[in-house]
Amino acid sequence: MLKKLFAHEWKDTWRLVGLMNLIVIGLTIIGSVFLSNKTLKNAVGENEMLAVAAVLYLVFYIVSVFALSFIVSIYFYIRFYKNLYTDQGYLMHTLPVSSYALIWSKTLVAVIWSVISIFVIWIAVFSLMFAAMSPSDRTEFIQDITYAFQSVEWDARIIVIILEFVVMMAVSMLMSVFMGYAAISIGQLFKKQKVLGAVGIYIGLYMLIQTIMSYSSMFLTMAESGRFSDVDPLNAMMLMLLILLIVAGAFATGFYFITHYIMENQLNLE
Repeated sequence: MLKKLFAHEWKDTWRLVGLMNLIVIGLTIIGSVFLSNKTLKNAVGENEMLAVAAVLYLVFYIVSVFALSFIVSIYFYIRFYKNLYTDQGYLMHTLPVSSYALIWSKTLVAVIWSVISIFVIWIAVFSLMFAAMSPSDRTEFIQDITYAFQSVEWDARIIVIILEFVVMMAVSMLMSVFMGYAAISIGQLFKKQKVLGAVGIYIGLYMLIQTIMSYSSMFLTMAESGRFSDVDPLNAMMLMLLILLIVAGAFATGFYFITHYIMENQLNLE
C-alpha cells in the first residue's frame, strides 16, 4: 500500500514542483548563453532597453531560485496539512492504510523533490558563475580544482568524512520534513488558530535545533582555529559530523514519533 500511496502522491505533485525546477533550468540556460557571449554583453552596455531587460531577468532569476528552495518545503507542508488534517483527512484516514504508510509516502516524495531542487539550484548557480568567467579564468578554475583533488591525501578518514556528510545531509532532510509534520500535528490539537499555532511551534522547534546544532559544532570550530593544538582536524571533523548526525537522527526520530502518535491517538480534524 505504501507503494501505491507513494505513486499517488508523486502523480499529484510532480507537475507543479517539476515546472518550478524547469523554470530555474530554463532561466539558467538563458543566462549562461548570455554571459558566455561577449557580443551580447557588450550590446547591453550600449542599449538601454537590453540593460533594463537584463536587470529584470536578474531579479526574476534570483526570485525563482529563492522561491524554488523555499516554496518546495512549504508546498509539501501544506499538502500534508490539507490531506490529513482538514476535511480531506476524513477520506484519507478511512482508507485501509496505516498512519505509517500515510506519513512515509508523503515524506519520501518531499525528500526526493527536495534533493532534486537542491541539485538544480547548485548546478544553476555554478553554471552562471562559470559562464560569467572569461575563457582564461575558466581554464584556471578547472586547473585549480584538478590540482586540489590530486593534492588531497585520500586516506580512510577523508572517505569516512565524506560518507558521514552525505548521510548527515540525508538525515537532515528527513529531520526538516518531519519537523514540519510534527509542528502541523501539534498545531492541529489547538481548538482555534491551528495554522498559527503550527507556525509558532515550527519556529520554536527550528530555534531549538539551531541552538543545539550550534553548540554541538562549537568544538569543531575551536579545533580548526588551533584552539586545541593537540587535536587532529580530521579526527575532530569525523567526531563532530558523527555528533551532528546523531543529533539530527534523534530529532528526526522524535519528530516522526510525535507525528505518528498524534495521528494515531489525538486526531482532531477540522
